[in-house]
Amino acid sequence: MSFSGAAFGHAPASAAPAASIAPEDDYGEDIQGSVPGASAIEGRLMAPCCWTQTIDIHDSPISLSMRHEIRRRLRNGETAEAIQASFVERYGPKIMAVQESSQLKNVFIGLSVVMGGAGVAAAMMIGRWRKQSSPKDGSKPAKDAPEPKRDQWDEKLDAELKDLDKD
Repeated sequence: MSFSGAAFGHAPASAAPAASIAPEDDYGEDIQGSVPGASAIEGRLMAPCCWTQTIDIHDSPISLSMRHEIRRRLRNGETAEAIQASFVERYGPKIMAVQESSQLKNVFIGLSVVMGGAGVAAAMMIGRWRKQSSPKDGSKPAKDAPEPKRDQWDEKLDAELKDLDKD
């Protein structure tokens, strides 16, 4: 709920200090442009309003203010680890997109082993296929090799083909 300051004898909201600016209206120089490391931190923190998306893609005022805070703190020289630790202290470990107790690392290792095994198996199958397609005696057929001798079946086939051509 928002009240104008004039109703209570205070100055209007436009005269408020910079710290009370709504996140969607904050265009400070310290949050503009690319801030190295900001997107990595934003991708690791969950939006505390609903806990369903990380703050880099979530569009809520709290997510926007967290993104602004991260950018300001990085520009002021704070380390990414210190910033992340402060959010964990503020919101608890649930703020992290990947929990410490997550089995995601084990899944990645398992998938890597399976894919590596599939690659080795495919290489072995290709090697086997190439061996089967080469001549048994290990020699390669010569380009100028004479044609094999013709037998009675070749003669019979040629005669039948000639008969078909006559029709």
